Amino acid sequence: MLADRVVEPETRPSPAPRRRPGLAAASWLSLIPGLGQLYNRQPRKAITFLGAVSGLFFVSVNVPALTDALLVWWRPRGGPAVVLSLAVQIFSLFLFTGFFLGALALWYAALHDARLVARLRRGEPVREGRWWFFHR
Repeated sequence: MLADRVVEPETRPSPAPRRRPGLAAASWLSLIPGLGQLYNRQPRKAITFLGAVSGLFFVSVNVPALTDALLVWWRPRGGPAVVLSLAVQIFSLFLFTGFFLGALALWYAALHDARLVARLRRGEPVREGRWWFFHR
């Protein structure tokens, strides 16, 4: 009778310990934009970074080709037209440089974000500052 009253404690499986992301792994994986975010289990952010960086590089590489196609189609002849075509080429160079540097900055932002999120998930203190690109 006493044995009927003994209640076994409910056993629940202990949750698996959460994986603590490594800072080095998140940083090295971010050499391919978005992989560091996938490592930190942020798939939406990974797709965003991969698409944005790839898109900016794609546009920057194609700006000179589009300029050449425009100038072949236009065929500038004569004084003012040649000067205008040089201005178009210089503007094209500025566009290429801007898109390329933007892609590099966004790539670095992906690397920095992966490292920062890994540090936050490890429970380490993060120095907040005004300019994210000056953090080490």
